[in-house]
Amino acid sequence: MASQDSAHSIGNDLMTAMRRTFVPVLLPLLAMWVLFVVSILLGNWFNRTLALQARDLSGLIGIIFMPLLHGGLGHLIGNTMSWVVLGGMTSLLTRRFTTVMVSLWLLSGALLWVIGTPWVCHAPEGTSCVVNHIGASTVVYGFAAFIVTYAILARRFLAMLFGLFVAFVYGITMLLGMLPVTPGVSWTGHLAGAAAGVAVAFFFTQEARAQRRRPTSAGPQLQS
Repeated sequence: MASQDSAHSIGNDLMTAMRRTFVPVLLPLLAMWVLFVVSILLGNWFNRTLALQARDLSGLIGIIFMPLLHGGLGHLIGNTMSWVVLGGMTSLLTRRFTTVMVSLWLLSGALLWVIGTPWVCHAPEGTSCVVNHIGASTVVYGFAAFIVTYAILARRFLAMLFGLFVAFVYGITMLLGMLPVTPGVSWTGHLAGAAAGVAVAFFFTQEARAQRRRPTSAGPQLQS
C-alpha cells in the first residue's frame, strides 16, 4: 500500500513538473494558431493593423503582437516546430521561463522597431511601400541565442548539452537568417531576436557566474 502511494505521489509530481515546464511554452502557440484562423476569416485584418513597422509610432503595437502573426500556414508551421523545440529547451533550463520569454519578446521587438530596415519592395510610382514585420521567429532566435549563451556562461551540463545541439542543428541556418540574403525574410528581426537572447542570458546567469567566481575553500588549514 505504501509503495502504491509512493508511485502515485511520484506520478503526480511528474505531471506537475510537466505542466509547469510545457504549458507556458504551448499557450503562446495556441494564441498564434487561433489568431491565424481568425485572421483568415477577417481578411488578414490582424496582419495589416497589428504588425510591427520600424520607426513608426503606429507600428509600436507590433512589439506586442508581431510574434503572434504569420503570413501563411508554412510560416506558422515552421515557427511552431522551432518554438516547441527551442522554447521547450529554454523551459527545461530555467524555472523562470515566462519571465525569459516575455523579456525576449519585448526586447527583440523593441530592437527591431529601432533597427528594422525594409527589404526592397516594388510599388507603383508615387506611392509608398510599407513593409510590416510579422512572425514568431524573433523570439525563436531569442530562444536559440539564449540557450547557447546560457550554456557558455552557466557551464552546467544540461545547458552545455542543449547549447551544442542548437549550435550544430540550427547554427548555420540561423546565421544565414541574420543576413540580408533571402527576399521577403526579416533578417533584422532575426538579428534583433539573437541580440535579445544574448542580453537576457547575461542577465539570468548573474547568480551562476557569481557562484563560479567565489573561492571553493578557505585554503589549507593547520590543526593542532
